[in-house]
Amino acid sequence: MKALVLGVNTRPIVNSLKKLGFYVYSVSYYAPEDLNADKKYYLINPLAHGRLKENYNENRLIEIANELVDEVDYVFITSGVFEFENSKIPKWDNVVGNEPKKINEISNKHKTYKKLKNLGFNIPETKKINNKTQLYKFLEEFKFCILKPIYGSGGGILKINLNNLNDGLIYGIKFPIIAQEYVRGKSFSANFIGNTFITFNKQIIIKGMYAGNLTPYLNLPNKFVKIFGEVIETFELKGMNGIDFLIKDSEPYIVDINPRILGTFETIEMSASQNLAKALLNNNYAKEIKPKESYIKRILFAKEKIIVNISKRDFIYDIPKKNAVIEKGEPIATVIAKENIKSIINSIYGECAEYEKRKEDREDI
Repeated sequence: MKALVLGVNTRPIVNSLKKLGFYVYSVSYYAPEDLNADKKYYLINPLAHGRLKENYNENRLIEIANELVDEVDYVFITSGVFEFENSKIPKWDNVVGNEPKKINEISNKHKTYKKLKNLGFNIPETKKINNKTQLYKFLEEFKFCILKPIYGSGGGILKINLNNLNDGLIYGIKFPIIAQEYVRGKSFSANFIGNTFITFNKQIIIKGMYAGNLTPYLNLPNKFVKIFGEVIETFELKGMNGIDFLIKDSEPYIVDINPRILGTFETIEMSASQNLAKALLNNNYAKEIKPKESYIKRILFAKEKIIVNISKRDFIYDIPKKNAVIEKGEPIATVIAKENIKSIINSIYGECAEYEKRKEDREDI
């Protein structure tokens, strides 16, 4: 059997498919050393990662995938494709989970929020903002708000108040944009495969970006499962889906729907000691996925421009090529562990050399 995995980072699902005996094509932006695909197509320069926002080319990934799709039995879609306003939407009949058209429809936050509200689901007060005047009026009412791009998932979120605008932050905002009432509290997600609830997770959000999660997170009411199950059914979602939410007055408030393979993929696998790719291929098997032990996933970002030399070992994933240059703010690697995660994180940062310092050392030779 052959499979194609498409997205920004395909490693988790690729490696699970390999364990099932698949021949796997990977079409991705990143190409970590621990990506076990049989054929790898990627955009990144393994020795100079650059900046994702500047170098990412969704159209190129889709073009490559289009050339391969007829050669495979199954297509698996992760984050970063079909989530933008101008995404090219192919018609593939071998996608496991939601088709590209469905992913693109759900990724339009404005329409998705509107539909959720009309159906009676709780969402924070939300409005599409077209200009500075509308934004001022929204902030005068709610004091604090969250700004989000109309399309996309996983980041680009900005918390602001009137003082931020007076400080000049307004000049960096591109309209139209989504403004949402700020709900104080922790971020959670609920994960489903088909209509089978898998687990709740506590999310790790750093500077508005997804940076990991704790799986499973058990201290949440079972009544939430019914509510989110109705969302899955109403939106006719297939495969793996995630619903991000906050809690206000003991009720869940939905802040995002992620209609594709999720960042929690691996923590669920490890916690349940099961192959999640198998569950995606067989919804009946999804009922066997029962996360138990708690795992923490943490994506590490460069604190300054660095050169990395991370050794392969347990608990560390998405390992860059030796001596790769990572720009400030870009991802370095991923840690997934049950305990001692801080010491593992510190060891990784210890294997990174500040680029300017290394440059000075070379010049002194």
